[in-house]
Amino acid sequence: MKNSLFLLFSGLSLFTCSQAVATPDKSTSKPNVVMLLVDDFGRQDLSTYGSNFYETPNIDQLAADGMKFDNAYAAHPRCVPSRVAIFSGSYPTRYGVPQGERVGKHHLPLSAVTFGEHLKEAGYQTGYIGKWHLGKEGGDPTKQGFDSSIMAGHWGAPPSYYFPYTKMSKSGKNKGFAKVEGSEEEYLTDRLTDEALTFIEQKKDQPFLLVLAHYAVHTPIEGKPALVKKYKTKMKKLGIANAGPKSDADLIKDSTGYHKTIQNNPDYAAMVESVDISVGRIEQQLKKLGLEDNTIIILTSDHGGLSSRGLKSNRVLATSNNPYRHGKGWIYDGGTRVPLIVKWPEKVKAGSISQVQVTGTDHYPTILQMAGLSLAPKDHQDGVSYLAALNSDETPRKAMFWHSPAARPSKTGDTNSSAIIEGEWKLLDFWSTGKVELYNLKDDKSEANNLAKLMPEKTAEMLAKLTNWKDDIDAHTVKKKNKKSKKKSKSH
Repeated sequence: MKNSLFLLFSGLSLFTCSQAVATPDKSTSKPNVVMLLVDDFGRQDLSTYGSNFYETPNIDQLAADGMKFDNAYAAHPRCVPSRVAIFSGSYPTRYGVPQGERVGKHHLPLSAVTFGEHLKEAGYQTGYIGKWHLGKEGGDPTKQGFDSSIMAGHWGAPPSYYFPYTKMSKSGKNKGFAKVEGSEEEYLTDRLTDEALTFIEQKKDQPFLLVLAHYAVHTPIEGKPALVKKYKTKMKKLGIANAGPKSDADLIKDSTGYHKTIQNNPDYAAMVESVDISVGRIEQQLKKLGLEDNTIIILTSDHGGLSSRGLKSNRVLATSNNPYRHGKGWIYDGGTRVPLIVKWPEKVKAGSISQVQVTGTDHYPTILQMAGLSLAPKDHQDGVSYLAALNSDETPRKAMFWHSPAARPSKTGDTNSSAIIEGEWKLLDFWSTGKVELYNLKDDKSEANNLAKLMPEKTAEMLAKLTNWKDDIDAHTVKKKNKKSKKKSKSH
C-alpha cells in the first residue's frame, strides 16, 4: 500500500514539475539581463543627466521607466582598467592594471572569475557583443564565461566606424579589428545592434545574459552624415560655435593642458544619437518578443567623456563634462562619473532616482543577486551590491578608491594619482608631485575649492585611509619602459 501511494504521489509530483517547466511563472522564472556598456560615455552626455545639446530620448525613457543613479562612478578613468573592474568585481590594481608588472598576456587573467561564468553555470545563455579589450588571442569573452563572442577582440577602438571597420594591408587583407562580412556604408553601432537583436531572438525561450559593449562613442569621432547635418543646423539655431578639428574656441588652458567647456561637436553628437537609437531598438525587440517584463536592462559607461588633452597634444576633443572637472584619464569627477540607469519592471520603481554612490566593481555582485544567485566575495573582492538601492534603500556605500599609476600627460594631461571618496568628502593624492587636494562634493561638485590646507585634520584622516587601502591591496606603480615596450603595452 505504501509503495502504491509513493508511486501515485511521485507521478503527481513529476506531472506538476513538468507542467511548471512547460509554462513558467514570470514571477519566479530567472530574469534576463542585458548590460549596455557604452565606451567613453560621460554622465553629462545624456539629456536625462542635463545635456541641452545631445538628444537621447530612448535613454531618457529608460530612466523614466526605471532608476537613475546620480552618483555612479567608474573604478578607473580609462577603458582597460575600468573594464577589469566591471567584469572582475575587483579594483584593477589587484591585477596590476594598468601596465603593472603583474599583468600577464591578458589584462583580465583567465584566473579571474567573471559574473558571466556564474550566470552560465546557473543555466543562463551568455553572449558578448562588441568591445572587450581585456585579452588577446586565447583571452576573449568565450574564455571568461560567455558562450558566444562577436566582434570582441583586443582592439580598443575601430580604425573606422564604417565597414570594413579596419585598416587593410597592401595586399588587401584585414589587419585584425573585425574579420566579418558586411556591406558598404554599414555603420558599426548599427551592426552591433543587429547582432544583439539576433541574439535576443535566438535565446528568447531561455534565460540569457547579454553584454552589448559599444565601441561608440570612443574615437575616431565619426557620426552618420545625416545626423551630423542635423546637429550643425541645431547649433546654428542655438548660436553655438562649431568645434574646430583641433583648436576649439571654448577650450581653456591650465598647467596640465586644454579642456573643453561646452558640448559643441556635431560629429560626436551624431554618435551619441546613434547609441540612443540602438537602445530604442533593443527595447523594441524585447517588447516584440514579450520579454520586456522579465528583462533587466543596465546602461552604464566605462568612464567620463574625452574632454582634456595634454599641452603638446592636438587630438580632437569630443565633449564637455561640465560642471564636473576634466574628463577621461583624470580621477577628478569628470573622468570618473558615469551614467547608470537600471530598468527592472515590477521590481524597480519607475522614474526613481538614487543618491547612493556606486562604482564599477559593484555591477558584478548586483547582477548575481538579480539572477537569484548567492554572492561570491572571493570572486568580486571589492564589489558592493546596489540591489538594496534599487529597492529605494539610501544607505550610504562604504568608501570608494581609485589608483592611477600610468598617467598620460602628453595625451590627456593627467598626473599619477590616487583618490578616496567617503560620503561627501573626496581626497586626491597626486603622489608624483606631492600635491594633495580635499573637496566637499556636496558643496563643490566642480572640485574647484581645495580645502586641504584649511582642514588639515580631515585631510590627514582621509589620506591615512587612502594610504592604508593602497598598502592592503598592494597597489602597484609603473616602471618606465622603453619606447618599444610602450608600443606593445598600448591600451586606451
